Amino acid sequence: MEAEAGDPRQDNDGKLPLKARLKLWWDGYELHEKSNAVVTIQDDLPPDDGPPTVQGWSVSRQKSVVTLFGDGMTRCIPDSAKKRITNPMGLNKTMSIAELGSGLGGFAHWVVEEFDAYVDGYEESDELVEASSSLAKMAGLTRYIKYKHVDFENFEAKPKSANVAYSSEALFCVKNKLDCFRRIHGMMKPEGQFMMSDYMLDDASADDPAIVKWMAAEPNMPHMKNVQEIRSLLTKAGFEVSIAEDTTAEYKANVLKAFAAYATLTSSGGKSGHLHEWVLREGELWTARVQAMESGALKVFRVYARVPAEIL
Repeated sequence: MEAEAGDPRQDNDGKLPLKARLKLWWDGYELHEKSNAVVTIQDDLPPDDGPPTVQGWSVSRQKSVVTLFGDGMTRCIPDSAKKRITNPMGLNKTMSIAELGSGLGGFAHWVVEEFDAYVDGYEESDELVEASSSLAKMAGLTRYIKYKHVDFENFEAKPKSANVAYSSEALFCVKNKLDCFRRIHGMMKPEGQFMMSDYMLDDASADDPAIVKWMAAEPNMPHMKNVQEIRSLLTKAGFEVSIAEDTTAEYKANVLKAFAAYATLTSSGGKSGHLHEWVLREGELWTARVQAMESGALKVFRVYARVPAEIL
């Protein structure tokens, strides 16, 4: 198939818009940018990923979370949440930006589109690094976004390489959080800013029955701290913490909205073939998270910290 002149999918400079490019990639096509020719690179049959699971990031799981949460998203972070994470930091194209837990790159793509900025994406999953790199290439964004495979337990980044770093539900499984925060601090430029949104405790303890039940459902073992401990660890790492906001209600509402939208599609005959079973397994994971939040034991906090100005 080939995009013809006047194709409404093309933007003003003749290139297919980002959303169309991402859809083509997921559907098994590759775009030849010079001519906008689109060629098939894989069969229409679903990949043999085995039974549905939330262990690892098979292609079917990647497609299922995109079905739920939007292009390039592995977590429930709608544009409204992206704005609340980034707005306090005043992002602009002069800044070097780092995303911790970049997933399939949807958040990084949004940052590039909103701020014409450059982003380094750090991700623990090899499968997601490979897929997000392909999506960035498909979208023509390799100049703006670079993805790197990392282990957040032994996080290594170029010192003083970022004005801004942000993360969303990327660090709750890190065991040695103080060391991780110190390494993040080391990558920040003078007066750098760090915003994290993550699962934390507040009044509950890690042995609360609701937390124990939730942790058993997670594909990776969470290592939980309460929000005051997180504030203290960030301070020990050298940050100055100024905001710790409970966003649990907003977060839970966004998750429920995403699944309600999918339920509406399926009730009207829009079931996504073999991916439906994968979506159901993903739903079990998110149901466990929401139930822990509804018990009051699990919270989501948005924490803003910055590197203090040096005293001369």
